[in-house]
Amino acid sequence: MLSKFYFALICFGILGFKAIGQPAYPLVPRDAAIVSSDIANFIEAYKLLNPESDSLAILRENYFDKGSPGLKEYCNRHGLTPKNLSAAIKSAPEAYAEISNFFDSLPEFKEQVLEEFEKFGEIIPDAMYPPTYLLIGANRGIGQASPAGQLITIVKGLKNPDRLINVIVHELAHFQQARSLGFQEYIGTYSKPDNMLDLVLREGGAQFINYYLVRGNVEDYSQLKYVDDNEKELRERFEQDLSKQDSNYWLWESLDKNDHPILLGYAVGYKIIKAYYDNAADKDDAIKDILAITDAKEFLARSGYPIKF
Repeated sequence: MLSKFYFALICFGILGFKAIGQPAYPLVPRDAAIVSSDIANFIEAYKLLNPESDSLAILRENYFDKGSPGLKEYCNRHGLTPKNLSAAIKSAPEAYAEISNFFDSLPEFKEQVLEEFEKFGEIIPDAMYPPTYLLIGANRGIGQASPAGQLITIVKGLKNPDRLINVIVHELAHFQQARSLGFQEYIGTYSKPDNMLDLVLREGGAQFINYYLVRGNVEDYSQLKYVDDNEKELRERFEQDLSKQDSNYWLWESLDKNDHPILLGYAVGYKIIKAYYDNAADKDDAIKDILAITDAKEFLARSGYPIKF
């Protein structure tokens, strides 16, 4: 089973898009910016830390004050400060000590990301590529699509960078959803009533684009295997919970649960999306539909997946 932090990474795209016009980012995958300056700044700050040093001043002057636009956006959204970053370093020193090793392998990591972006462009030819900011946070696994770019904290993904790539591709899919729907309508979905199915399809769509269409690594999606193995009973529970708009078992509330795999709604959404794609005569049109779902109930009905709502 994938670790809990990984799914915490991919769920935070909900905090993203403000009411702005469409940003002008590259349309060519190889032109995408993978910004690692914040990692370099953190490493320099980390070298200066010792038991006698003023850790807050060092982090502020060498990491926060030199931060990229992505880091500043992240701090605004998630309240990252020198104080809570210093506390995180003290509580998990071994994790932060690994950052320099990751930095040494960044050329290979960036190349892997760009290769996935090229595959993404083959699937979605008109995709736009915002900058991806690789950030050091307070030992929290967060990935977020925002108009400023993709905000990806790396500390909890250092032992398995491939998972970070899953997160980046997932968030890139969310960015295309926002472009397809319009940024205002995209974020408006999160505040509209009775939106459980909308959110399940949105997250399932990003998972489907990542695991099935782009990366072809569905075998790594353990939540999907769990749903496959328990499909009948889970489908019945999903129908019941959907009728009550109770997403506790399925979406972000499940991150704090230990009695079942978390974020199973993503996998249910994946299965609905895949059913729609498999039944579509024109796969290119199906992808456009998946990116721009405005009527979740109609989409479910058209998918042919056997959930009644």
